[in-house]
Amino acid sequence: MRPVHIPKTSPERYISFLHALNLRYPDEDTGDWHFMPSFFIKDGEADRSVVIAGKGCKVDTTPSLKDLGVREMSDILIDQGVIKVKTPVYVANHYRAIADLVMADLLSGRRPTVAGVSDINDWLDTEEQVTTLKNEYLNLLGSQLSGQNKIIYNEWIETVGFQ
Repeated sequence: MRPVHIPKTSPERYISFLHALNLRYPDEDTGDWHFMPSFFIKDGEADRSVVIAGKGCKVDTTPSLKDLGVREMSDILIDQGVIKVKTPVYVANHYRAIADLVMADLLSGRRPTVAGVSDINDWLDTEEQVTTLKNEYLNLLGSQLSGQNKIIYNEWIETVGFQ
């Protein structure tokens, strides 16, 4: 097994989506639990890279979220054997990664399915966490949307809650 490629990142261009949901600090209890397939490639498989979000990328939530929830995580990646040299690696926290997944679906003109309400409740463990996601991240996304995407967002955001 070998690690995936980690491209250059910054607070405005960072690792997100499912890759970010598989990175956490030791005191965090949220996220997805598929670290090895997210960050390592089996022998015989083609090389691949983590997916980046932010300025200049297909999904860019920086107009509404700025650098909220983006943190430097090179120490975790070194400890896990993903990178060998200490260089800054910026990664979305779980709330930001979920917000980016939501935006990806909305920009495709569809109701969030990759980060649907049931998925959010799988990734987050408490009502407080879901409330933080909605109030501090998801509610801000609407400012980036217009037309049909805004209508879809407005209908969907009302369904987000702890289950």
